[in-house]
Amino acid sequence: MVATGPAPPPARPSRPLTPSGLPEPPPEGPAAEAMRAAAQRGSWIHALFERLPAVPPDQREAQALAWLDRQGAGAQAAGIVAQVLAVMADPAHDALFGPQALAEAPVAGLVDGQAITGIVDRLLIEADRVLVVDFKTGLFVPDSFGGASVAHRRQMAAYRAVLAQAFPGRRVDVALLYTSGPKFLLGAEKDMEGLLPLD
Repeated sequence: MVATGPAPPPARPSRPLTPSGLPEPPPEGPAAEAMRAAAQRGSWIHALFERLPAVPPDQREAQALAWLDRQGAGAQAAGIVAQVLAVMADPAHDALFGPQALAEAPVAGLVDGQAITGIVDRLLIEADRVLVVDFKTGLFVPDSFGGASVAHRRQMAAYRAVLAQAFPGRRVDVALLYTSGPKFLLGAEKDMEGLLPLD
């Protein structure tokens, strides 16, 4: 067969999709005071998880209390700090807040021809595995990763797919840290089945 006209232009790559920007159904009805309070508390916890890993462990409590006082946390401060420090000290995931973990780490790649780009809250790269964690604020805290919203699970499935390509041969674990708990939820492969490709 002989071509009789110019070749078509190459396909343009799809617009990068940011998993954290995937739509999630809004809550029903107007935002209640409890939801606003939970969101505020969650934002404080999120900030502490970002700030405290760089602080020497014996100074974390004092610095966290002082920072929350400046934010106007009032009587909530002591409880918030106790919960944050308990999560950070838990042997199950204390390495996530250690010096080897990356904060606000960029993630980018192609999944099924779709460009994926985003910034994850914590990224731990070890010899045999990669752990990526995203913080979530809000009133609702699921009992398990599988109970998280489809948007949150799809977001982590996308990050997992990108990191699996970047680190072949290493296990890629994903987790959600709900700051209003705070509650750390490790994902299982079955929790992300059927969520890719992204639309």
